[in-house]
Amino acid sequence: MVEGILAFLESLGMLGLFSVMFLEGSSMPFPGVALVIAYGGLLNHSLAATALLSAGLAAAYSVASLIPYFLGNKLQTFFQKKFDKGLKKASILFHRYGIWSIAISRPFGIGNYISYLAGMSRIPIGKYGALTFIGIYPWCFAMLRIGHYFNGNYDAFKSFVAANQISMYGYIVVLLGAIGIWLYMKTRSQNNKFNA
Repeated sequence: MVEGILAFLESLGMLGLFSVMFLEGSSMPFPGVALVIAYGGLLNHSLAATALLSAGLAAAYSVASLIPYFLGNKLQTFFQKKFDKGLKKASILFHRYGIWSIAISRPFGIGNYISYLAGMSRIPIGKYGALTFIGIYPWCFAMLRIGHYFNGNYDAFKSFVAANQISMYGYIVVLLGAIGIWLYMKTRSQNNKFNA
């Protein structure tokens, strides 16, 4: 079955991968994690190429996330009734972490609700887009690299996580931290050069 899915995805090429991220960003119920991991197994990219591809995927996701953002903005009452439980959880996160909850929540299921809530709260679109990109970029990178490591086999990855009693999101948190430290160090060294 895995081989059949991989063959189908390979036939779609990069368009399929970008479509997966667009659908994921639009908050449609979609198995994005499994498919991005599958694509990670198909691509034989260096870390630098994966980083560049992840930026493109994060951009596709961010553009698609404007759909729930604008729906939340225009249809506030409707979504408050329809997604009451999910929006309450998102609201707690939103009040605790402010607009940074947009970035923090992206790798998790609650990120879809945050899109609606950000629209309802009328967060400026530039900030919303930037925070969405910041939040989803590490997820894209991590899923592609995990897919590369597990040859695109999502079931093998799930078995590994279960056998080692590790949360999939634990990997993402560690990766986010590593990328955050790297960005901080890079920005700091650039500031030191600029100030010198």
